[in-house]
Amino acid sequence: MALELRLAPAAAEEERRLSEEDELLFQDIAREVGRLSLREPEVEAQGRRQGDAAAADGLLPLPAVPEHPRQQGGLYRPPLSVTRVLSLVVQEAGPVPPPFSPPPTGVPGGRRVVDEWHFPGDHLGRGRAPAHQNFRAAGSVPPRAAWPGDAYARARAFPGRAASTQLVEDIVLFLAKNEQAVLNMLFWGAPEDADAVAAVIVQHAVPLIESSHGTRLLVVVLSRCNHMLQEAIVARITRDHKKFYKICAARSGEVVSMINSCISERSLELLRDAIVPWVTPLMMARLVTDSSRLMVVHALVQCVPHPYFAEFIFDAVATNCLALAIHPHGVSLLQSCLEHVGWTEKDNVLSKVSSCSTDLAQNRFGNYIVQYVLKQRNPSYLAIIASRFRSNYVTLSRQRYSSNVVETCLEVFIDRDRSNIVHELIRYHPFRDLVSDEFANYVISRALTTCKVPLRDRLATAILSLQNVNRRHPHCLKMFNTLSELGYRY
Repeated sequence: MALELRLAPAAAEEERRLSEEDELLFQDIAREVGRLSLREPEVEAQGRRQGDAAAADGLLPLPAVPEHPRQQGGLYRPPLSVTRVLSLVVQEAGPVPPPFSPPPTGVPGGRRVVDEWHFPGDHLGRGRAPAHQNFRAAGSVPPRAAWPGDAYARARAFPGRAASTQLVEDIVLFLAKNEQAVLNMLFWGAPEDADAVAAVIVQHAVPLIESSHGTRLLVVVLSRCNHMLQEAIVARITRDHKKFYKICAARSGEVVSMINSCISERSLELLRDAIVPWVTPLMMARLVTDSSRLMVVHALVQCVPHPYFAEFIFDAVATNCLALAIHPHGVSLLQSCLEHVGWTEKDNVLSKVSSCSTDLAQNRFGNYIVQYVLKQRNPSYLAIIASRFRSNYVTLSRQRYSSNVVETCLEVFIDRDRSNIVHELIRYHPFRDLVSDEFANYVISRALTTCKVPLRDRLATAILSLQNVNRRHPHCLKMFNTLSELGYRY
C-alpha cells in the first residue's frame, strides 16, 4: 500500500506530461494546417503521420508474412476514406506480429484455404475467380471469395484525398513503412477494411510504383491479389500513356514484375494498349536503342496468350529486326517474337537475317541471332548464309564473335559447304598464323571433330607439316590434344 501511495504522484506527473505533449502536438498541427490550407480530413491524416513518425526507424520491414486470420463479422460497408484507412493501419501496426507458423487446415465458418494464404469469404485475396472468368485457368475459388464487381466503381475521390504532392509522398511513405500492417488488413482484415485499403492502393498506384519505398508493397500486392484488384491497379497505372512511358524508363524492373504477375487477359490488354504508341514507325527508331522499354515489351511478348494478341508488336519487330539484332535486349525480344509468330512472319525475319549474316556474325549481339538461324537447319537459310560467308571464313574465324558462328556452321552445314570452309582455311597463307591464332584455333579444332575422314586427314596433315610450331602454346594446346585423341601422331 505504501508503495502504491509513493507511485501515485509519479504516475499522475507522467500522465500530465504526456497530456501537455499531445496538446503541443495538436497546436503544431493546427499551425501547419493554417500554412498549407488543408481540409479537416487531411488534418487528421497528417496528425497520425506525425504521431507515427517517432515509431518509424526509417527501414522497410522484411517481406510480408501474413498473420493467422481472425474471426470476422459484420456486414459489407462502402469504402472508407484515406484518413480512416491510415488510422486502421496505425492500429494494425501496433503490436509486433508473431513469427510465422504453418496455417491451420481450415478457417472457422467453412471458408476454404487456398495454398498457404487464408481468404475470408467476402473480400479479395490471392484466390482467383471461377475458371470460366479466369485467364490461364490457374484454379478457382467460390464466387463469394472474389472481389465484388462494383467495388472499383465506388473507388472515387476520397474525402481525405491528398491536396499536394508532398502529402501524397507522405501517404506512400507511410504505407511502405507499415507494409506488414497494410498486407495484413488487405488479406486478413475485415471485408470493409480490406475494401478500403484496396481502394487506397488503387488510388495511389502510380505514386507507389514511382517511389523507391512503395514499389515493393505494390509488387507484393500484385503477385498475391485476385485478378479484379490487379486489373484495377494496372488500369490506374496505364491510364495516362505518356505517364506510363516515363514510368517504364525509370522503373522498368517493377513494370516487368507487374507484367509477369498478370493473371487475366484484361490486364494484358491494358498493358498492350499502353505500349501501342511505342511501336509506331516514328517511335521505333527510339525504341530499338532503349533498353528499359525493350525489357517491358519483351516481358509482354513472353506473356501473350495467342499470336494475334500482340500482332502489332510482331509486325514492328519484323520491320526493324536488323536494328534489334545488334541490341542486347533487342536480340532477346527478336528471339521471343520468333517463337510466337507463324511460319510466314518467321520466314520474313529469318530471310533478312540470313541476307545480312556476314555483318551480324561479327557483332557482339548479332552473332546470337545468326547462330539461332543456323540451328534451325533449314536448307534455304543455310544456303543463303553459306553464299554470304564464302571467301570470308578466314576473316570470320579470326574475329571473337564470328568465330563462334563459324564453329556452328561446321556443325550444321552439309559436307560440301563444310569442305569449302576447311579448304579456304588450309589455302590461307600463312596457315601457321591461323593455327596459333587466339580464336581461329578453336575453329580448326572444331573442324577436326566434325569433318569426315578424308577431309579430316587433309586438315591434320596440313597442321602436322608446319615447322617451328610451339605445340605447348596456350592457343595450340587444345588443337594438338584433339589430334592425339583422334589417333594422329606427331
